[in-house]
Amino acid sequence: MWLPCAYANAAEDAAKAAESAPPEPPAAPAPQAAPAVGTWHIREVDGVEYLPLEDLRSFYKLMPMQPKGRKVAGQRMLGNGEVTLVFGPAPRELRIQERLFILSHPVQEDASGDLLVSKMDVLQVIEPVLRPTYIANRSAVRTVVIDPAHGGHDTGTVTPYAREADVVLVVALKLGAELKKRGYEVVYTQEHNQYMSPQGRVDKANAAPAAIFVSLHLNSGRSDMKGSQVYTLAPLEKGEKPLPGHDFSQSGIALALALQSSLVEKAETEDGGCRRAHYSPLNSLRCPGVIVELGYATNPEEGTRLSTEEYQLKLAGALADGVDAFARVMNPATNLQVQKAPVVETPPPAPVKVEPAPAKKAQPARQKAQPRKRAARRRAPARKNSRQQRRSNRRR
Repeated sequence: MWLPCAYANAAEDAAKAAESAPPEPPAAPAPQAAPAVGTWHIREVDGVEYLPLEDLRSFYKLMPMQPKGRKVAGQRMLGNGEVTLVFGPAPRELRIQERLFILSHPVQEDASGDLLVSKMDVLQVIEPVLRPTYIANRSAVRTVVIDPAHGGHDTGTVTPYAREADVVLVVALKLGAELKKRGYEVVYTQEHNQYMSPQGRVDKANAAPAAIFVSLHLNSGRSDMKGSQVYTLAPLEKGEKPLPGHDFSQSGIALALALQSSLVEKAETEDGGCRRAHYSPLNSLRCPGVIVELGYATNPEEGTRLSTEEYQLKLAGALADGVDAFARVMNPATNLQVQKAPVVETPPPAPVKVEPAPAKKAQPARQKAQPRKRAARRRAPARKNSRQQRRSNRRR
């Protein structure tokens, strides 16, 4: 599983993958690798660089699509039979293969009605999702640093349904046990419901070899809000000071997608989307890292479920599957091929044995019926209507 129903893992020789790679794109500000071939028609809107949707469509060989059901106002669809992108209806919403992403900049519409997508979101969301083998700093994953958020005097969100520090610690320990079975090195930031500073958590992650960082949390909000969300560091904007975590911006969104997809599919959570933010400790990480909101402790139904051992085990298994999916993508020897929809061929119908019809007995020839003679139509004598006859009738 990488992008559900979109990519298949095909372990091929890395040199062969490099030979078949498209020409190198034009240079872009580090660490972003621009996917463009040829000329982007860049426009600036409110100080942000945007690209026409037509550039995006042309480069990724997509076509405009129409929804199967009722058309939703503000939505635009692109696809090629193997992958589908749906922009809208909210200006920052993008769905790729039905997975929700919250963009860094709203999609704009020009005077002609064409959509404009920020260059930042093309480079940092669409590109690493559609072409994960071109992710910057792609390398194998050996260690998973699991961070149960809060702990000790920092209890996190506490509701009648769930206590954040307790729930995430249990899920973290179950996740670590499962990952160890699969051959990963596991490092916990804390194992006994104890407090550790955000920088201390970062230091453990940065000291681990070939690592990824997964911080587990519970969300809070209105009682009707529910679902999982995964955050990674917001990409570097123009004029901002680079942070260590920006070197892993593309791999961060790929990790977020792998974990969120698995949570939605395996743990059956509501899709709250892959999002960007400047949350501590993401800023100082020197490896791909995410903050996972497993669900809402403030939702009576979801909070109660989060406190059950059965669901906690389900969450841990889903997260482990997500780590596996990400590790396959990040392996330099992996070449992901876009998987075409399977062709289901209808087998030809089995030959039907037709028994010969029994020979019919010869019937004696029938005599040709003679046509009936029409009976001669008798004509009544013409009625006399003489004056004498009329007088006779009056007498009667």
